Amino acid sequence: MYYFVNTSINPKKSGIEHAEMKRLALFNQHEEPAKMVTRFFSLSLHQTLKSAGIAADNQINLFDFIQNSTAFSQTKLTIEDLHLAANLRISPVGRNYEVYQNNQLLMKVNTFEDTQKQLNNVQYYDQMGKLVKTDWYDTRGFKGLEQFYTFDGQVASEQVFDPEGQVVYQTFHMPDRQNLVQNSLYRFINYHGQDWSFNGETAMTTFFLDELNRSTPNAVFVVDRTYELAYATLNMRTRAFKVMHLHSNHVNDPARPKTAGLNFNYSYALNNLDQWNGVIASTEQQTTDFQERFGNQTPVYTVPVGIVTDETLNAPQPAWSKRTPGKIIFVARLAEEKQQDQVIRAFKQVHEAVPTATLDFWGYANGDTGDQLRKLVAELDLKSVVTFNDYTTDLTSVYNHAQLAMLTSRAEGFALALLEGQAHGVPQIAYDVKYGPRDIIKDGQDGRLVPVNDEQALAQAMIDLLNNPEQLAAFSQQAYKDSERFSTTAVWQRWQPLMAAAQDFYQAKGAQA
Repeated sequence: MYYFVNTSINPKKSGIEHAEMKRLALFNQHEEPAKMVTRFFSLSLHQTLKSAGIAADNQINLFDFIQNSTAFSQTKLTIEDLHLAANLRISPVGRNYEVYQNNQLLMKVNTFEDTQKQLNNVQYYDQMGKLVKTDWYDTRGFKGLEQFYTFDGQVASEQVFDPEGQVVYQTFHMPDRQNLVQNSLYRFINYHGQDWSFNGETAMTTFFLDELNRSTPNAVFVVDRTYELAYATLNMRTRAFKVMHLHSNHVNDPARPKTAGLNFNYSYALNNLDQWNGVIASTEQQTTDFQERFGNQTPVYTVPVGIVTDETLNAPQPAWSKRTPGKIIFVARLAEEKQQDQVIRAFKQVHEAVPTATLDFWGYANGDTGDQLRKLVAELDLKSVVTFNDYTTDLTSVYNHAQLAMLTSRAEGFALALLEGQAHGVPQIAYDVKYGPRDIIKDGQDGRLVPVNDEQALAQAMIDLLNNPEQLAAFSQQAYKDSERFSTTAVWQRWQPLMAAAQDFYQAKGAQA
C-alpha cells in the first residue's frame, strides 16, 4: 500500500493536493493500492472528497479511522430527528430554528445551506442565555462533534463521536502562561478496548501512522507536507519505507544550492536525511542540485508531480481562432511568492501596446495578498481589463479560451499550472526559476522563459507574442506535443525505481526475519 501523507483535503486545494490527486489516479489506473492520508478533523471531509471525485476508500483520515466511518452511507438528519419534547416551542428563523421552554431560549438549531433543512449544528444555552454546548453534525448525517464552553465563551473541551453515538476522541483546552488557549491533551476512547492519551497532535499522528503500517504490511509512506509531518513519520515505532517529497525549492536561495540556508519547510527532514529511505524531486535539475549538496547516501528519485492524462492528450483541440484574442491568464494562488504584482505592472505596458489584451487571475488568496493586488490594479487604472476569479475545479474551459499564460514565482518545485496549460495548448511565459519552468517550457518553441524579476522583459515577451498571432498559434501546437512527455505512461515509468527499492527493502526485511 502506498500512503500519500498530508494534513487535510480542502475544498480549495493547493498544488500539493492537486499533485496527490493526479498521483492517486495514476496508481488507480495501474491497479497499485494507494490512499491519501490526512490527520485534520473535518465534518465536511466526505463532501469535499465527493466534489473532488475522490472515492471514500481511496483515502483515510485519522478521525475517520478511529470513528470507523470511512464507508458510512449518506443519510439526512433534520430537526425531527432530535425528538424534542412536545411542550417545547419551536420558532422558525429563516432556514433555522429557535427552541424555547416557556420564554427561556434552550437551543438554536442550524441547518446547512442549500439542503432540505439538514442539521448542521445545535447550540445549547443556560438560564443566563450563555452558550454552553454545541453539537456539530457530519455532512453525511450523524453527530460527529460536541463542544463545551467556558463562562467567557471559549471552547473548554471537545469530543468526537462515531456513527453509533459512542465517544471515540476527546481533547481539552487549557490556557498557557501567556493565557493563549492550547490543546493540552488528546485522547482516543475505547480504541480496541483501551483508552490512549497523547501529549500533542504529533504524537497522536505517529500512533495513527503506526496503526496504518500494522494494518497494511509493506506500506510505503510518501510525505507530502514535510514541515508538518516529518517528525511524526520519522518517529514511527514500526519499520516502514519512508519517502520525503520535495514540492518546492529545498534551499532559500536557488542561486546557491550548495551553500544557501535550508527552506524551513524541509529543514528538520533534511537534518535527519539518513532516516529517510528516499527523496522525490520533481525535476532532474533539483535532483542534481540535491545530490551535489547531500550526496547519494539517501537515494533521490526524479518523479514529475504533473501528469497529463490520456483523456487530456486525446481530447479535441480547439481551433486557435476560437480562443479569445489577447486573453492572458495566471492560474495560481494569490500569494506573495507568486509575485503577481510584477505581472500587473508589466501588463500596464502590454495593455498600452495591445489594447485588446486582458489579464485574468484564477485562484484563491493567501492572507491579504488579494486585497493588495486589487489595490495595485486600481492604482494603475486597469480594473476594466484585469479580472480576479476565485478557485475553480473547471480549468479546461479557462485554458481553452486563453492565448497566453503567465507564471512569475520566485521559486517553484515543478509548476503544475504550467504543465496543465501546456497540455491544453496554451503558450506560456515564465520566470526562469528553479525548479520547473525550464523542464516544462521549451524556450522559443512553445513559450518563453525570461530572467527572474525582469518586469521589462516580461512585458516585452507578452507584447511580442500577442503581436505575432502566427507564432502564438505555432507555439500552441508545439505545446500540445511537448506535454506528451508527461503522459501517464511516462510518469509511471519514473515511479518504477522507487517502487523497486521499496520492494527490495521489504524483501530484505523478510530475509532478516
